[in-house]
Amino acid sequence: MEKSLRYYLPDASAPEEIGVEQSTDNSSGQGAYQLVREQDVQRVLLPRASFSHKGTYGHALLIAGAAQTMGAALLCAKGCLYAGAGLTTLSIPESGLTALNCSLPEVMYLSRSHISDDLNQYTAIAVGPGLGTGSASHSLLHDLLLMEKAMVLDADALNIMSRYPQLKELIPAGSVLTPHMKEFDRLFGPQQNWFERLQAARSAAEKYQSVIVLKNQYTFIIGTNGKVLINPTGNPAMAQGGMGDVLTGMITAYLAQGLSAEKAAFTGCYVHGKSGDDLAENYFNVSASQVARHIPRVVRQMIK
Repeated sequence: MEKSLRYYLPDASAPEEIGVEQSTDNSSGQGAYQLVREQDVQRVLLPRASFSHKGTYGHALLIAGAAQTMGAALLCAKGCLYAGAGLTTLSIPESGLTALNCSLPEVMYLSRSHISDDLNQYTAIAVGPGLGTGSASHSLLHDLLLMEKAMVLDADALNIMSRYPQLKELIPAGSVLTPHMKEFDRLFGPQQNWFERLQAARSAAEKYQSVIVLKNQYTFIIGTNGKVLINPTGNPAMAQGGMGDVLTGMITAYLAQGLSAEKAAFTGCYVHGKSGDDLAENYFNVSASQVARHIPRVVRQMIK
């Protein structure tokens, strides 16, 4: 028999329910589950200081895209740009340079052959959206992991690690992994239900000392201490391709601006969903590009 998992909100006198199933065994401890509230996000989204400049808000490097999947890279860059990174650099195949310059002139380009020149100039790094899973991408990811720099690992970066499980042992501490359900199961083994999946995610987050963003209708942000934050924003109008690419860019932008891995993850998830919620009040469905462009307005409303 299964029952709804109940978690208790800070300052709440009664529990609320969310659509997560667990067995009647409560040995995992319900206190590990908490809801992300708007005031939690407001505490980390501070107003921009007078006399600040682009260097104040970090430099993000996004390693994404292949000849046939340049859109994923561009959407990731949009998420990073509109989430406020001071500088955004996108490493894509040279064939995508015209598309980048035409659609996002604010975003800089880095050749794949120069990625390893000086990674220390970047305050946050993401790899994976649209990258492909061929031998060149495998070699690139392997080399990046060996540099032992925390990064956001998404999409094809996760798929490559699923094909080559030994790469998981190279995940740098402090990284953020952003799998959806199928990517998670390929990476950490198939699970029978969401409760088992969450327990596997908690174990993996602690083992690899990395934050796991397990994407679902309610996205779960699992910290390195096993704590699970549940993001309440987002809606079915957002059920279109590219949303995860935008989210990856957003999390990277918040990392670039100095937030911790856990704070960047829950802030990115909350604002991403809130942008979609606002748009869904007037649109039947919303695109990933719309969600990205709406981010600055959502943040402005939250911190005014």
